[in-house]
Amino acid sequence: MHVMSEPAPFNKKTKELLSQLANKAQATPKLFATGERELGKSTKLYGLVQCTGDLSSAVCKKCLDGIIGELPSCCDGKQGGRVVSGSCNFIYEIYPFVNA
Repeated sequence: MHVMSEPAPFNKKTKELLSQLANKAQATPKLFATGERELGKSTKLYGLVQCTGDLSSAVCKKCLDGIIGELPSCCDGKQGGRVVSGSCNFIYEIYPFVNA
């Protein structure tokens, strides 16, 4: 799958991965999660979501949901992106950027 030629499915998979990671992060004490998703035979999407430690899990999830909602305006069809707010952030790329 070539990302630029098929932005809609890529955007959908990006949002699904980040939303899944937001659910995972809110359930952990560190409010942090990483993960990956297959895009095609030789391409994977890697993601990271994180909240500051002063947030409750519910507020963390709300913060992440809010910035994940900004995907279409910030990162439409882009192979990598990040949104950073005061209390939470996400990053995604089509290459591994975190040591698991």
